[in-house]
Amino acid sequence: MKKREHSQCMKFLPIEGEVRRGSVWLFLELVVITVVAWVVVDPAVVNLYYMNQPVGYDSDRLVLAEVTRIYDTDGTSSSDAIERVNEYLPRLAEKLKATDDIENVYGYENPYSAISHRYGRQRLICLEHDTIGIYSVTFCEGWHFFETYGLRTLPGSPSAEELSELTRTSRQAVLSESAAKAIFGTTEGVVGRSIREPGQGENTPEPMTVAGVVEDVQHERFGSTRSTLYTPSQAYYYTKYLVLRLKKGVKPARYVNEHAGDVMALAKTPFMRISKIMPYEDSLLADDLKDGLPQETNMNLALAFFFLVNLSLAVIGTVWLQAKRRTEECGVRRAFGATKVRLLLSFLAEGALLTTVAVLIGCFIYFNYAYSGYEVQDGLESFKMYTSQLNMPPRSDLTWVDHFMPHFLIVSAVVYIIILCTVLIGTAIPALKIVGTKVTDALRDE
Repeated sequence: MKKREHSQCMKFLPIEGEVRRGSVWLFLELVVITVVAWVVVDPAVVNLYYMNQPVGYDSDRLVLAEVTRIYDTDGTSSSDAIERVNEYLPRLAEKLKATDDIENVYGYENPYSAISHRYGRQRLICLEHDTIGIYSVTFCEGWHFFETYGLRTLPGSPSAEELSELTRTSRQAVLSESAAKAIFGTTEGVVGRSIREPGQGENTPEPMTVAGVVEDVQHERFGSTRSTLYTPSQAYYYTKYLVLRLKKGVKPARYVNEHAGDVMALAKTPFMRISKIMPYEDSLLADDLKDGLPQETNMNLALAFFFLVNLSLAVIGTVWLQAKRRTEECGVRRAFGATKVRLLLSFLAEGALLTTVAVLIGCFIYFNYAYSGYEVQDGLESFKMYTSQLNMPPRSDLTWVDHFMPHFLIVSAVVYIIILCTVLIGTAIPALKIVGTKVTDALRDE
């Protein structure tokens, strides 16, 4: 008798019986939600990925001081004023290093001579049967570039202090770890090898010797550029910025609040002054704000949160619409011996099954849309999915974001997990109330 009752009860299980009419509406709703989720979740996932990449240098120990040159003092000509500034800047750097809280100082004139989140340019390097674009930074010789930024050298390379002393006449260069792998396929035995840029005849540049290899740094907060070629250049002494590396334990924000006036007073002369001093990370954030990237990211995250809230409400609402009939059904199944746990699991199993099939169909729809814009040019893929790369990185630095299938699969997995968790939670809330109804009350509603 019990076996027959159990078999009759099993006919009510949603994962083995007919899909109810209400479940069909939920299924169609989830297909639409999946397509919308792709549009909303894709930017949030990509931006969170970029933002959580380590910068690779001691940005949390750096302070940026902006130098303003003054030319119209005491009738001094511009050329004389610049010359005097040029003489004073190295002395100013030494004075700053002599203070208690500053470990090193680097001065530069333009963003190509510094490490920032996005400023830079590429140089082509010849491979055996190809050329590759490498991000280029020209550091000012004699200004302690590598020590100030805290760049770490790899085993077998000279120290950061020695690399900072390279001169432009030496035709030597420093590679980042990713650049060494892109050019030579390894970081071992690279020091002393030659690299060359493309050219013909008299226009062919002389080969450069690799003087050292340093760990990767992130040049763009919203990008993946890591392959870098560091080459020395003449110290400009048209310096606009000083980068101050603080000693361990000294916080940039606190240092600026307590010592900005002292630094400005120390640098003030008739021909120059420090007009602004701020934590280095604040200056990078200010650059990002000019391009609207933090605002865009916050908007994407807000939209994703708003979407999740509405998804939960939509799923709960759809399930509640079926609650009356499901209450009656649960009463019948309870009368045949079904337990509350089994009923709850059947609700969740139905939701999981509907979600899985709906997400597959929704992702297939979005796949066709994204792939309709797919093309490959110079080894770089373009498609209708989100990327916040400000500058296209060298091919050696492309990540899953820049490749169609990895991008599609990773974001699809995130969309599936989000929708599945939301559906299961949204289903469990009314389901717990339904299965908890007394059998007599449930049957009385029939």
